[in-house]
Amino acid sequence: MTARFTHITFTVSNFERSIDFYRDVCGVDVVRDRRLEQGTSVWLGPQTPADHLPPYVFVLVEGAVENRLDHLAFQCDSRDEVDAKADLGRRLGVLAQDSRDDGGSVGYHCKLSDPDGHLVEFTHGQPIQGI
Repeated sequence: MTARFTHITFTVSNFERSIDFYRDVCGVDVVRDRRLEQGTSVWLGPQTPADHLPPYVFVLVEGAVENRLDHLAFQCDSRDEVDAKADLGRRLGVLAQDSRDDGGSVGYHCKLSDPDGHLVEFTHGQPIQGI
């Protein structure tokens, strides 16, 4: 049996602010709120039919942000979509790196900064299949 990636856990300073950012910018939503179960985390993931597991989740825990992720990455369907994310980041004041084409295995990409400084990359043309 091959292990499969399911989640990454990282600390945010404010649940609601981070949930809003990831929902509005990355299109993910709360798939499980462990606070309702006396837990201490919120799970975010893509919308998935009720009878399917999400392909991944972000597990957010609230606290002092002592370490930042290098970046999370989302593959976009077009360069225009990457540019739209850069424009959104610019309007929100969170654009960390404008759209640019680095070619090769990097492709066309931009980076936004979440409310705690974790970077989120949006890319097009990054060849992930067949690695």
